[in-house]
Amino acid sequence: MATVTLGPFVYKPHRPPVPPRQAQPSEQLFEFLRGHDRFLCELLDHGDPYGVEAQFWQNEEFLIGRRFDRTMNPTWTPRERAIASAEEERKAIAAGARS
Repeated sequence: MATVTLGPFVYKPHRPPVPPRQAQPSEQLFEFLRGHDRFLCELLDHGDPYGVEAQFWQNEEFLIGRRFDRTMNPTWTPRERAIASAEEERKAIAAGARS
């Protein structure tokens, strides 16, 4: 008789629950108001191979996110590039060029 190996996706009735996903810590770069809208920019560091992400939030709703790694511009660190790009995006939002 052949034995059957069960994969990882098989129902296991007494398996311990999977722990909830932990939110990644972020660093608030800046926050500003335009009219009645509140904009927030946060930096998330994903580690060396993945770089740094700049996330924009409008009234606590995700608006846009961009990731910067070493391969994009070897003369700048990913963090420096993310901050520079976030400042450019802030100017565009404040001028009304973006929603």
